[in-house]
Amino acid sequence: MKSVYSISLFLIVYVNCFSQQSFNMSLLGKYDYDVGVNDVWGYQDDQNNEYAIVGLVNGTSFVDVSDPTNPIEKAFIPGPTSVWRDIKTWGNYAYIVHDGISSGEAQGLLIADLSDIANGNLTYNTLIDLSFERFHNLFIDKNGIIYLFGGDADNGGCLFYDANINPTAPTFLGSYSDTYLHDGMVRGDTLWGSSIYQGSLYAIDVSDKQTPIILGTVETPSNFTHNAWVSEDGMNVFTTDEVPGAYIASIDVSDILNMEVIDTIQSWSTETNVIPHNTHVHGKLLYTSYYCDGLTVVDSSDPTNLQEIAYYDTSDSTGGTFSGAWGTYPFLPSGNILVTDRQEGLHIISLDDPEVSIAHIMAQHEVEIFPNPSGGSFLIDLKSISLKRLVISDFQGKIIEVLDSPFSEIHLGDSWLPGTYFLDIEDESGLHFNHKLIKN
Repeated sequence: MKSVYSISLFLIVYVNCFSQQSFNMSLLGKYDYDVGVNDVWGYQDDQNNEYAIVGLVNGTSFVDVSDPTNPIEKAFIPGPTSVWRDIKTWGNYAYIVHDGISSGEAQGLLIADLSDIANGNLTYNTLIDLSFERFHNLFIDKNGIIYLFGGDADNGGCLFYDANINPTAPTFLGSYSDTYLHDGMVRGDTLWGSSIYQGSLYAIDVSDKQTPIILGTVETPSNFTHNAWVSEDGMNVFTTDEVPGAYIASIDVSDILNMEVIDTIQSWSTETNVIPHNTHVHGKLLYTSYYCDGLTVVDSSDPTNLQEIAYYDTSDSTGGTFSGAWGTYPFLPSGNILVTDRQEGLHIISLDDPEVSIAHIMAQHEVEIFPNPSGGSFLIDLKSISLKRLVISDFQGKIIEVLDSPFSEIHLGDSWLPGTYFLDIEDESGLHFNHKLIKN
């Protein structure tokens, strides 16, 4: 278990969490589960309460995160055992799918009425027929059209349903079956489909739900297209490939017949074999859940020059495995960000400064710690950082030292017992970066 802390200007709050390193982000709260976790979505009720809807291997959890320091599970819907669940909301309803199951009965499309979730009351039903039992993912557009991806119907393409007339019994409209689509999103009449096994992003005209038409395709950098999200101006689509060492890619889709990858970026860590999972666009920022590397935030203002401006590591896991962060939801009205970690549960995180400068980012990467691991002391060289405070805590979150500016370098740890320690650096603007120290 990892423990760090968050310092907010004049208020010091020490919070247990599982972050190895972070920059420009703070943990607000956490909710643990006794079972494995997968995807997450968010919801706000008519009383302005905020909720996380969390996929678990044995069902779906509904957590009130209005007070992020005290998340409370309000309801739970049991389901068949499955590693994969995906959730979206429309109106006062949550729509939930699962992929392959190892035990239990399939639920197809699970539909939950959230109208009285504030009181812990939840009703639900399932939509399932002879043509399907499972789906990998779903998306709901602003018109209430449900798109069900990667299931056991129509070659694993996409089924279209209309939730407008009866949200608990959506009407079938048509399907796309030319290729398997692992995931997708829709803007207007264009479906941006992630064809994972073809390794390509597909642009599909779905204006006529009975006769979808492929408009164009483009290969993604690692040829295993997992997820895609379109920019708010519709000129770019951002994708992930779910393989070790892959990238978040920026694709120019202004000419749908000649789509082109114009930039790529990997996550913050020095481990180049980590795996990106899901990216979402909110304003100019890309929020991406990265296995083993947690949540990353990338500024896409210039889609030809992606810049990472924040990250928060949710897990001890390292390397090119499928442990750690699965999903993220950056659309809550409060601005709080939801992240699910497969082993470490639900995290509620804030972005310290969405306008962080490149100078801040470069300064954070200039910090040198030598040696690390160390059998004696650590030399902390802050280079050009304008320091406000250093806080060192041990593995259990106990504060070992608090040091205020001014200094640019310091020796620490000579008297520390062997173990893991965490160094929080706060600069004069209030931004935080964290580093792990190993004392042998």
